[in-house]
Formats: sequence, structure tokens, C-alpha cells
Amino acid sequence: MLTVALGATALATSIALLVPASHAFTAAASPLPKVEVSLKAEPQRSYVYDDTGKLMTTLFDVDRAPVKLQNVPQQLIDAVLAIEDRKFYEHNGVDWAGTFRALFRNVDSGTVEQGASTITEQLVKNTLTKGLKRDLKTKIREAGLAMRLEHELTKNQILEDYLNLVGFGNNAFGIEVAAERYFDEGMVHLTLPQAALLAGLVQAPSALDPITHPAEAARRRRQVLQAMVDTHKITLRQQAAANSAPLPTKVYYPKASQRSYYIDALLGQLGSPNPFDPSDPANALGKTPAEVKHKLYEGGLKIYTNYDPVMQFEGDLAISGVVPQDQTQFTAALVSIDNTNGAVRAVSFGRGYDASQFDPAVDGPGRQAGSSFKGITLAAALSAGYSPDDRVSGSSLSWRIGPGTGSSSYYNLSGDCHGGDPTLTEAIAVSDNCAFVRTELSLGPGNYGHDGARVVIDMASKMGINTSHFEPVVSTTLGTNLVHPFEMASAYSVIAADGVRHPAEFVSKIVGPTGKVLYQNNGKGTRVLTQQVARSETQSLTEVLKSGTAAGIDIGRPAAGKTGTTDAKADAWFIGYTPQLTTAVWMGDPNQETPMTNVGGISVFGATYPAHIWAAFMKAALANVPPTDFIPPDESLWPQARQIDEQGRGYRSYFCCSSVTTTTLPVAPVTVPTTRHRVPTTTSPFAPPPPPVTVPRTSPPTAPPATVPTQPTTGH
Repeated sequence: MLTVALGATALATSIALLVPASHAFTAAASPLPKVEVSLKAEPQRSYVYDDTGKLMTTLFDVDRAPVKLQNVPQQLIDAVLAIEDRKFYEHNGVDWAGTFRALFRNVDSGTVEQGASTITEQLVKNTLTKGLKRDLKTKIREAGLAMRLEHELTKNQILEDYLNLVGFGNNAFGIEVAAERYFDEGMVHLTLPQAALLAGLVQAPSALDPITHPAEAARRRRQVLQAMVDTHKITLRQQAAANSAPLPTKVYYPKASQRSYYIDALLGQLGSPNPFDPSDPANALGKTPAEVKHKLYEGGLKIYTNYDPVMQFEGDLAISGVVPQDQTQFTAALVSIDNTNGAVRAVSFGRGYDASQFDPAVDGPGRQAGSSFKGITLAAALSAGYSPDDRVSGSSLSWRIGPGTGSSSYYNLSGDCHGGDPTLTEAIAVSDNCAFVRTELSLGPGNYGHDGARVVIDMASKMGINTSHFEPVVSTTLGTNLVHPFEMASAYSVIAADGVRHPAEFVSKIVGPTGKVLYQNNGKGTRVLTQQVARSETQSLTEVLKSGTAAGIDIGRPAAGKTGTTDAKADAWFIGYTPQLTTAVWMGDPNQETPMTNVGGISVFGATYPAHIWAAFMKAALANVPPTDFIPPDESLWPQARQIDEQGRGYRSYFCCSSVTTTTLPVAPVTVPTTRHRVPTTTSPFAPPPPPVTVPRTSPPTAPPATVPTQPTTGH
């Protein structure tokens, strides 16, 4: 590491002997400001590794990879010293004979027309005086600083720093990257002609570029080889053989720098530090996106990710093996998260990165979650003291959502309402729309039901979903707000992790260029749900796969999950989990909302292709993991079963047992228990509604409107 504190005057007496012009000496002898130079601060490439320690990609603006001098081939060192500084191990930082020759030729013009710089002076030039005007004053300063540097560092330290610092053209800085760029292999494998070529490039990387100026590059290589003969480092026979070797005809960039959906998602997460989240790994890299970017691309970091290459392969394979390949319009995205620590193991998208860099799993505004969002509502209800055995009407409903008497003042719902009086467990299993809208309303019927929607939205936020753009509309529980598969996997992972939220992370550890650990995922989480609530919900969600909308989906081990399908089948979901792993699958047209009414000969909903993709992936991903059962809830601690209706929980609903398809609401106001939210008296939802209005089954907008949003008409 090159770290030198430089101050005082720059050896004025010695320099005076070299400078005929007194004004130049005066400028050079003036005190230099105290400066600390560190080679570690120079731009260096960063490395990204998977969870096995294998290199995934390199990140760089200026591509540099420092190496130790002891690892540099002696033949390469000989070539550099022969052509750049034959007396390196003899002088004190300045080649006095060469400097005299240069000064005699340059002093009359006041500019530096001849260099004669030693390696030490070149190192100073590329650090301490970098960017200064190339004139006599600067040259004198460099000589003085070089002599001071020789007192601070050993010769080997100076040479190591020099070989790691100098440029070789084509954005290759340092000898290791230069070897990769021109010969596609590490520095330790360089041959004599290759070493000679690189040593020659230092003088003028662009003018001597072997790709664009092969004749000049060959001429310079001959000079280097001759210098090595003159210094007795090689024989004439070796020189002749090396001169006949072919020059490189193309440059190579790191093969591992190929991007992927996972890498893009990783960079997206690291690119926006969140000072309000102490667990955010981006905070370890800077306070602003600009600071983080600088560290990522120039900081010499080693970033260890949670990427599991086997799971990624299985995710890609599950999508390609299930989605019909005789069409290209519809595809799927998958995200899988480790429940124990929030580690994101795989991010897959059926289009493939070469075909599309956009991945709906993490990119864009998101897609409507459909009935998969009911799992969030169930978590909110159970957390509010509801019981899985509570009953709620599954018959049609009509609810006032604003003042006035027109049809736009009412929200009417009948699609995928199964009637009867199911328990919450039965309602989630069959994905009953009316039962869950009623449950949401019961959590806060005030403000035309918006209060209940806010309770559900608040729970979604606690479980890891970005709700900043959510509208608190009555249809919130039906998944009309936009989410990503990444967020849904994170939310359901909370339930699977016994109620603890481990922020979904792509990074496990970040190490700085000195070896200091800047960030370490300690696996700690925040409790969002009680164990009893999480276990109770899991028990309910297992029924989805046993007797509900995904009945028949079997992965050979205990599992729970939820289907989701939006209006006109434009989006289809399955989010499921085992005690170890949570995986979310979305399927649709990534470019627009297109009904999937005939894909492979079937209409697509959550329990079709998405659930089968999930099952194929989970079977493969957990093939070597022993099956583990979920911890059951203590049912003796469940609250006494009560009736749920739009106004709350705890008394017999007048909706119970109704056989009509559309509820007729009473004209007289209903007294609301003081223990529940009250509806504003000026806009009671119990005023007589107009005749029921059928919600048209049209494709949903990209974002739900604040009044009457289009609803999913399927709850599967």
C-alpha cells in the first residue's frame, strides 16, 4: 500500500543544482501542502460472488485489480525495468544523468519536451502531481517528491505500486488487468513476447495499441526485447523467437462481467441507501446513490451474494418446462427467498436476459396481485384478534363508497362469491371474494371502508411490501394495487418464518479493499406477527393445497400457499412456502395487461401454470433437504369464534344465511358497537342503495382509481 505523508520543502539544495532559472527553483522550493496519497484510493474493480464463492461478475468504471509484486513473473519485471528504468535499484528516485539531459533541452523553452522519468517519478506523476500542467516547475517537483518517496518506501513497494497503477490502454489499469484485456488470461501465465508487449505499452498506450496500431506495437516490442538483451535478461535466440510471435487481434473483457437478472436486482437494491433502515446494506457504501455507485464501481469491493446457482438453474428450468413454448407472448417470473434469513436465492424470468433486461419480478411498477393479497388481509385480521374459525358471509354485497345516490357511490361485488357462511380458513381456501372484502371492511368500516383498507395496507408494509403508491380502496384485499413477485415472496416469507420479517437481501457480506468487513447480514429480523398468528395463518393456507383452489398441487412435503388471478386472467400468481423456502411465481404478458384465455389450450389462473411452476421448482430446490412439518398453532388460544360482517366482529351478522345473490341493505341506520370503528354519520353506508350494478369484466387499469376500481373477477 502506498501511503506517504509529504510536506516540508522539496529538497531545495539538490534541485537547485539542476535548475538554471532561479524562478523555477523558487517555485519548486516553496513548501508543499501536506498530502496523503493512498494507492487503495485509486479506482479498482469490484467483484461479486455467489453463495459458493464463485465469481459472478466484476464491476468497474476504471478497471484495475492490484496484485502483489511477489506474484508478478520475473520475466515481466525484467521487461519493464529494461525499457523504463534500468537503474531502478541503483538510483535514489531520480536518474541524474537522464535528468541533466532533459533539463538542458527543456529549460530554454520552459516546457517539458523530454521526460527521462524514473519509475519512482512516474509513480509520483500518476498520484501527487496528477492533473498538473506539464511544465518545468512540475518536473522539478516530481524529482523532489520522488527522492522523498524513496525514503518512505522500499524499492519493491514502489515497483509494486507502479505496476498496479499505470495504464495499458483499453481501460486496463495495472498489469493484471492488462494481461486479461489483451491475452484473456492472468498475469502469471504471460509468455516472453506478451510480457514485452505490455512493458512497451506503458510509454503510449493509445499510440502503441496492438489492435489499432499493430506496426507501432511490433516496433515497440522489438525495442523492449532488445533492451532485455542489452541488460542480459534474455538471449538472442529468445529475442528472435519472441519477435516472431503474433500480436493480439482483439481485446477481452472479463467473461464474468455478463449481467443477469439477479445482478441487476442486486445493484438496484444497493443503489438506493435507506438511512431509516439500519439493516440496508447500501448504507455501508454511502449516504447518497452517487457515493454508493462510486464505491461499487471504483472501490475494490468483494460483494458476496445469496445467489444459489443451482436454485437459479431450477427456477429457469421450471419456467421453461411448464410455460407452453409454442407461444412467446406470455411468460413467468419467479423469486425464491430463504425463510431463515431473508436471503434471495434465485430470480428467474422466462424471456432470458439476452432477450429482455426487464424483469417484472423486480422491475417496473408491478402487477396486480389478485387474490394472493388475501393472505395479507388474513394476517391483519388474525393480528386484530380474529379467529380462523370466525365466520363471514360469502354472499354478494353492496357497499357505499362515497356520498350521493348514483351507482358510482356504491361498490357492488358478486364475482367469485360462494355464498354460505364459511370460516376464515374455508374462505381463504376457496378464495371467496365477498368474504374477504367483508373481512377487510370489518377491520375499519369508517370513511366508506377506507379505514379497513388502510389496516390491510399497513400490514402489507410491515411484511415488506412497498405501499407508498397504494390507494386505500375497498378492493385492496382483492389485490388491485400493484406489487412485484419479489415483494410478495418477502411478505409470505414472514408467515413462513413464524412471524419474523427478515428483509429480503441479495447481499450476505461486503468486504472493502483492505479486507475490512463493511457489511454482514446477521440474519436478525423484526417480529411482525406473533408466532400464534403466523402458525394459525399457515394452518389455514395449507388448506389451499389440500382442499382449496390449488388442491392437487403436491410437492411431497408440508407446504402452504395462495393462488391469485386478476380480472380477465391478465395476471396469475402462486405464492407458496415450506418451513425453509418461500417462492412467488407470476405469469402474464410482461408488456401489457392481456387476458390469458387460451394459453396452451387453457385459461390461465393461479392454480394452473403458476402453481405448477412453483411445484416443479420447490421439488428440485429442496430435493436434498429433509421434509419438515410446520409448527401447529395452539388452537386452545384462539379467540372464541364470532361472526364477521362489514361493521366489525363480535355479533351475529344480518348477512348470515342470506340466500339472495345481492344483499339488500336496511334503510334504517344501524347502531355500531362502540368497540368498533364508526362510519361518519353524515355518510352512513346503510342508506338505501340503488339497484345493484354488475361490475364489468374488463381488463384492469395499470393502477386502481380512487373511487370504483376494476375488480378481479376470479379468486383462484
